[in-house]
Amino acid sequence: MRCLVFGLAALACSFAGNAIAAPARSPSAAKPAAAKSPRIELSPVKLGVVPSWAASLGPSVDVPRRLSDRSWRLAQAGSDEPSKPGAKKKPGSDEPAKPGAKKKTDEPSAPSKGTGAATPAAKPSDEPGKGGSGSDEPGKSGGTDEPNKGGGKGEPAGGPPTVAKKASAKVQYGIGLHVRAIFVHQWLLNLFLDESTNLNSVAFGGEFIRRKGNFDLIASVDFGFYSPANGNYLGNGKNPAVDTDYIDFRGLNVLSFSVHFIWHHYFTNWLSLVWGAGVGLGIVLGEIWRISNQGCTVDNAGDENTCYPRSLGSPKSPEQWAEKCTKEGSDSVANPCFYKEDDVWPVVPMIHLLIGLNFKISEQFSVRLDGGFRNAFYIGTTGHYFF
Repeated sequence: MRCLVFGLAALACSFAGNAIAAPARSPSAAKPAAAKSPRIELSPVKLGVVPSWAASLGPSVDVPRRLSDRSWRLAQAGSDEPSKPGAKKKPGSDEPAKPGAKKKTDEPSAPSKGTGAATPAAKPSDEPGKGGSGSDEPGKSGGTDEPNKGGGKGEPAGGPPTVAKKASAKVQYGIGLHVRAIFVHQWLLNLFLDESTNLNSVAFGGEFIRRKGNFDLIASVDFGFYSPANGNYLGNGKNPAVDTDYIDFRGLNVLSFSVHFIWHHYFTNWLSLVWGAGVGLGIVLGEIWRISNQGCTVDNAGDENTCYPRSLGSPKSPEQWAEKCTKEGSDSVANPCFYKEDDVWPVVPMIHLLIGLNFKISEQFSVRLDGGFRNAFYIGTTGHYFF
């Protein structure tokens, strides 16, 4: 019995010694540690954010957080917290996809302005006519191969601007009227004559025009008053005392028919430079009468007051000279008398060269201002009406 008592006392002292030697523990430490859910290891190589050569450097490669790929963020978010019973699984978990579910696109999209983060790629649309990006059928907004019809970015509403045509390719027919001031100065006549008079007159006519693009084909009829002023004439190298004659132009006119070829160089839709040429034939109308002068020299051959038919009366009086002429048709210095000039061509060629400006007033009306040479120098205007 005594031995039993001593044995129990020794056992109690042993437990007390162990209790004194052991450190104090908090009540919470007595609780068993909660089992931590295993961390989901995502391979950066498989995710495509770290190349394979970087992974070979060591088992732990720190993936930069700024590479904020959508799938990487979702995987990190789902792996850092322990799973709780009944908690819904966050996106990016490794749960297998259900049959028939649409696969989401995990490709990174272009970074947005002002931030280094990339926005998720737009969800492709499998339904036609929705207009989403990545759809196979043309939609109403982007992601299609068909050009934008409704004023896309950088393009005005109604489509791209159209460039106005400068010259219509269609054939137009029209009629026109022209009026011209014609003139021939003495400096030109003096190439063939020592004495002459100026031509200052007018001409008018009508035209039929065919226009296609920048080319005009024109047929015209023209009536011109080609009578210069009456006066003294002397040919080059002639003797002024014998060969100086007074010329009386009696209705010297020309009726001509011509064809013209005219080109346009358009500066704008309503203004063009025109140039061209024409040829034709002119019928000479009217008569030329002449009479020999008396008392003419090299110095006064062009002076009608001192070089004229003195035996027939006063200077510059052709009517008086005609009345006193007794030998009509037989003219000489001693017996001056009017006679009709027979050396006149009944038909003459017409040569036309022109340059000017054409003004398009409307689709039916245009006005041309031009100048040039048409058996005499001229400036004029033409109005056209197109059917």
